[in-house]
Amino acid sequence: MNIRFTALFVIVSLPLSEIFGQVELKENVRYEGSTHLTIPSLGISFVVPTGFFGGVSPGSPFMVLTDDTNEISIIITADEMKEETVQADLQRQISIDEGLSISPIGMVRKEGKRWWGEYKIEGATQDMKCYVEVKLGEYGIGAGCIVMALPSAFERAKIATGNLLVSLSFSAPVQSQVSSSSGMDQPWNDYLKGRSLKYFYTQGDFSDTDFIHLCSDGTFTRSKSTVSGGSTGTGSMWGGDQGTWQATGKGDEGSLTLNNRDGTVDQFRIQYREGTKGLGVYLNGYRYYSEASTQCN
Repeated sequence: MNIRFTALFVIVSLPLSEIFGQVELKENVRYEGSTHLTIPSLGISFVVPTGFFGGVSPGSPFMVLTDDTNEISIIITADEMKEETVQADLQRQISIDEGLSISPIGMVRKEGKRWWGEYKIEGATQDMKCYVEVKLGEYGIGAGCIVMALPSAFERAKIATGNLLVSLSFSAPVQSQVSSSSGMDQPWNDYLKGRSLKYFYTQGDFSDTDFIHLCSDGTFTRSKSTVSGGSTGTGSMWGGDQGTWQATGKGDEGSLTLNNRDGTVDQFRIQYREGTKGLGVYLNGYRYYSEASTQCN
């Protein structure tokens, strides 16, 4: 289970999705409280809590909701999950983004196929509290909420999260129908300017990340980390580099070259296609999530 930034919102077009008052989740759309959202590719639906709004940024694999007072943020994530591993996965440090992570305070509690617990936040710019709740449904799909709130709004945040997860329902996932051409119709060098490519992998007590920021001036920065603990032995590896980059090709396949400052070169086959982690960017067969970079000027 990847509870951080999993391949969550892979959307297929189903015109019938609104027959019963449900709205199919799409990128770059703002959804208000009480909206009943559905994600056919995962077979899940839920209601946005009253007093909250949010959406999915282009290329992002998760949804973020914020309350009207801007005191609460809820990150919604879902993926294939196994009941026998959820408890262990939640009982470790979880990376949220670069420089921001959460760790459980005490043991994560379990009741049936529901897990919850409070977490401490590391790397936040202000005093905040965190709560995580996960619900496992049918068809091997689970959904979770990572909630971060100001201390004064924490109890209200937990109530809103509980209401969201009570509204959560599971049905058989609908397989997307994607043609052999995904529709990437511009040169890769143009598409990648000013973007970040982020890779996440989590299995049990092991996690691996790779963040590549490709700036419009042709420079890049890269940070990588591998963390393991528990049964595999506690340890971590951190690394990174910077230099210049270039991409070639147009359409669904091309190449990305990173010229590192130490003289070494990293070469990637880059594709835009449907894979096991949804439709999007793949480097050498691994799914990287593409979004506007916050590290480039």
